[in-house]
Amino acid sequence: MRPARPEPPSDGTTLSEVLEEYRRAGFASDFSVESDTRVRCNHCATVFDSGRLPMFSLRRLEGASDPADMMAVVAAECPVCGADGTLVLGFGPMAATEDGLVLRSLTDQRGGHHLPRGATPEEMPGSSRP
Repeated sequence: MRPARPEPPSDGTTLSEVLEEYRRAGFASDFSVESDTRVRCNHCATVFDSGRLPMFSLRRLEGASDPADMMAVVAAECPVCGADGTLVLGFGPMAATEDGLVLRSLTDQRGGHHLPRGATPEEMPGSSRP
């Protein structure tokens, strides 16, 4: 299995916009990194290894002038309770070590879900995004 890599940024879309678009697509819960490769589902409070977390879509965000603003937003499903949610990870040279470990260990299921691989649902051609 190849490591998960965020798709290149396409515009100046904000983190808030990306999270809202995933929320409208049903990814209303969220996940957080605990330590090393451990992730917490904030819906059921279960902590598990990130290798169990299926990643359906990955959207990269990049600050125009600040590498510290590089982020990857993952749309995923809790392997315990089934809640759909998002996980925000730092990406690039300024990211926390744990974020990189988690990103590399996610179960990449992009392309096998109704979500686009590297965009939010509303960024697809023919979407109703204003």
